[in-house]
Amino acid sequence: MRCLTDVNVQAVVDEEANEESRGHAATCERCRARVDERRRQVNALSSQVEAEGTPSPAFEARLRHAMTTGRDVRGSTVLRPSAARSSWGRAGWISALATAGAVALIVFMLLPRLGAPTTLSANQILGRSLQTLTSGSGVERLEYEVTMDGMTAGPVVVRQVIDRNNPQRYKIESYTADGEIRTAISQDPQSQRRSQLIRVDGTNYIVRVGAIHNPVLSLPQMAQAIVETSIGLMQAKSDQQLTVQDGPDGRRYIIEIPPVMPASAATTLDIFGARAVISGEDFRIQEFEATGTLLKQPFSVSVKLRTQQYLGGAMPSFEIVPGPGDVVLEGIAGDDPVTELLTTVLRELGRARGR
Repeated sequence: MRCLTDVNVQAVVDEEANEESRGHAATCERCRARVDERRRQVNALSSQVEAEGTPSPAFEARLRHAMTTGRDVRGSTVLRPSAARSSWGRAGWISALATAGAVALIVFMLLPRLGAPTTLSANQILGRSLQTLTSGSGVERLEYEVTMDGMTAGPVVVRQVIDRNNPQRYKIESYTADGEIRTAISQDPQSQRRSQLIRVDGTNYIVRVGAIHNPVLSLPQMAQAIVETSIGLMQAKSDQQLTVQDGPDGRRYIIEIPPVMPASAATTLDIFGARAVISGEDFRIQEFEATGTLLKQPFSVSVKLRTQQYLGGAMPSFEIVPGPGDVVLEGIAGDDPVTELLTTVLRELGRARGR
């Protein structure tokens, strides 16, 4: 094989080269040195770009002007051909070869930060968002806003903590828009405890159960499964519309499926229309809206992610902590949280009548 071109060298550095190019770079001393040098340049420029932050609008405008104007361009690098000349001479070729690396670095490192068009398709973006959904580990804390037609009078704030290494270990709390807690449920197989909170007439009632038989299905995991299925259905649609937005917080991909009402409802889950806003940095879903049917029942849901973080250090408590004025009831472990809640409440009512 001949020695690598500049494009081949860049592909090796980006770990996108084919097996032949990688093999040549490993055995050819000259090409290996070029790859090492390009890798040092990429790392240096990447560090510089990160240190400088987002390029200023003035700099972006000058660079875009340099790429699109028809005038002669001054400086050591250009991103378009200059006007043809009858003879360049040796100095011209040397200058072009010397600046090829800088041009490649600008193309591969700087232009994405300036909003250059993406080469990712809607399907690829949705696929990467699925990878992000399923690849987390450790304890994750999320806060998001949920609106479901027919189930919530308005937006509900949900705060969730889940151990991704043990998804049956979690705590979910829902709050009204003004910050008042509505419901909560927690489960910790390690301590064999489960607890629930429900607010009635301004009072929080907490049912705590110990020595649970078997941890029940993880509610966060079930919700994630529905989102994963919805994303898969969006991938299967042929009328995806992709929009790329670049703003102060970085790049966002907006993928929309125009609403279409099918002739009949699917057996389990079907999407009639959907919209997903996905971060260009980590492909995390920032917003998700969908209409469709779930178990042949119509639904409409809107979810907006507020915050997300993985917690390090000490493990947080998965117990619902009572506050002043809360009523705490000790229950007996049952087969599921609903049975535990009803059994505990009915038992307390029976005791109250016997007094």
